[in-house]
Amino acid sequence: MKKKVLLALTLATALVLGGCGSAGSAGESGAPAGDGTVGETSENPDNGDAEAQETSGGDKKVIGVSLMTLQYEFFQDVKAGIEEAAGDEYEIVFNDPALDMQKQIDAVENFCSQGVDAIILNAVDGSGIVPALETAEEKGIPVITVDMKPESGTFETYIGSDNFLGGELAAKWALKNLLQDKENAKVVFLTNPLSSAAIERIDGFKAVLAESAPNVEVVAEQGADTRETFMSTMEDILMANPEIDLVFSYSAQGGLGAYDAIQAAGREGEISVIGFDASAEEQDVIAEDGCYKGSIMQFPKELGKTCVESVTKVLNGETLEAEIGVEVGVYTKDGIIYAADLQ
Repeated sequence: MKKKVLLALTLATALVLGGCGSAGSAGESGAPAGDGTVGETSENPDNGDAEAQETSGGDKKVIGVSLMTLQYEFFQDVKAGIEEAAGDEYEIVFNDPALDMQKQIDAVENFCSQGVDAIILNAVDGSGIVPALETAEEKGIPVITVDMKPESGTFETYIGSDNFLGGELAAKWALKNLLQDKENAKVVFLTNPLSSAAIERIDGFKAVLAESAPNVEVVAEQGADTRETFMSTMEDILMANPEIDLVFSYSAQGGLGAYDAIQAAGREGEISVIGFDASAEEQDVIAEDGCYKGSIMQFPKELGKTCVESVTKVLNGETLEAEIGVEVGVYTKDGIIYAADLQ
């Protein structure tokens, strides 16, 4: 009898300990870390137990946030801006789909099934995200989009850096500081045809050229997506064009990829580079005063802050403007140049 009692107690203890372990381990509870489950807040990002956390918001409003990736500094700063603006007023549930469209759709649908009060969305793809927007609309959950504008679907507003203005500033600053003595300068654009932001940035640059420097020649306009592919693309452009004065890239990855190719070709004394994002590495190479001359600086924390402010307005019954632009500037070795400085 004593042996049977001892055995029963041992089994009961094992079951209790086993239950505690699975409840505290991401990926073992049926909801993997990063899936957008309510309760997976910035303070406790590894807890994915949906059933235990459904009501964890208490009296706080809950905002579901899905940013296309948290790998890059820009999106980390957007996240920081959201957290800072939310303070103690909101519970924030973050999702990182790591550039996987289906994972992001699943996360948004999970936000909807859990009944969040609002969603902040930076779409992996402007067209692919539409079904998720339809789900949010059916549930009556307002969606604030940021940095990537969906091609269709219902959302309260789009918040982004003024991309067209960024392109304009890059062109105006280049004409004044880099191409002032080169009436027939030759320019390369590095873009991404799948990105609405990229198109707007390049279009802004072209608009200034058309108005102020019609003799400037665009010798190449090529798209890519990573630093490595941009470097390879730029290598081909360098081989095909013995004369290039300026490269304007829509992103930091493009600018740095071009920079790598130009350095490898030994042409850093001939060609200037202007990027977009003013990432930490861009700022470092700009400080070296080599061929990387500037980068359009966005203010991602301000984007995140504006998203939370917009959620508050919507939840209070206010109607937002269709698009909300956040100012940009040109980051140079001598400081940040704003639009008013280039009038």
